[in-house]
Amino acid sequence: MALEGQQLGRYRLLQLLGTGGMGEVYLATDTLINRQVAIKVIRSEVSAYPDGGVAQESARLFQREMKAIEMLDHPHIMPLFDYGEATINGASLAYLVMPYRQEGSLAAWLKQRSTANLLSPQDVANFVSQAADDLQNAHDHAIIHQDVKPANFLIRSAQGDSDHPELLLADFGVSKFSSATANASQSIRGTPTSMAPEQWEGAPVPATDQYALAIMAYELLTGRPPFQGGLSQLMCQHFNTPPPPPSSFNTRLSADVDTVLLHALAKKPAERFASIAALYKQ
Repeated sequence: MALEGQQLGRYRLLQLLGTGGMGEVYLATDTLINRQVAIKVIRSEVSAYPDGGVAQESARLFQREMKAIEMLDHPHIMPLFDYGEATINGASLAYLVMPYRQEGSLAAWLKQRSTANLLSPQDVANFVSQAADDLQNAHDHAIIHQDVKPANFLIRSAQGDSDHPELLLADFGVSKFSSATANASQSIRGTPTSMAPEQWEGAPVPATDQYALAIMAYELLTGRPPFQGGLSQLMCQHFNTPPPPPSSFNTRLSADVDTVLLHALAKKPAERFASIAALYKQ
């Protein structure tokens, strides 16, 4: 659904910036204060629930999670300016309003690099430590991101050092509380390439983000994720197939790198590192 030119509350959508499994991201203007923002428009799941009570509970959980995310206070987590729901052309939409970062995502930065060479282990370690610190802060507030990947980290280049940008964790559109009350919704959400076995079962835990971050590090170090294929093939591999050691695709990597990443990619959450902070300290 093309939404350029549409109005969501006080926000006028100007330009499509990107699409994902859960919706689209638009450049928009906050007409109240004349500021450019980024808006993630999420396709509503209300129509999937014939029971109005279930739909109402889904909306309540969405609002509760957005309020919690709004309270996250970390210099490298993109703040949430606003959120809401609207109906356009009969379709129910939920939306998140965030700062607009013109430099784009880590995924875009990787594509635009002047060299086709893989990142050095030191550069990857720098990104992983930043990402793990951001995610640990979310976990400390009982929030599981559920969609850790380069496209969901925006970048901010340090002055005079565009080769080593800062990462800003964004897109909490599919995040969940790790508290028991969040289990009222068992929807399976995320990016199949990076989803831990428990996420496929609709039961994510904080270690789920650790697994996805290890997938991201694996791909940055080797140029490919550990598992490839169609949806059913990916699910089967995440559940049953041991990931190949990263050094089998990049012989410059040490045995220590293999050990750390394979530990974080254990099939059972309890067999991974005790926390995502413990991962980046390795």
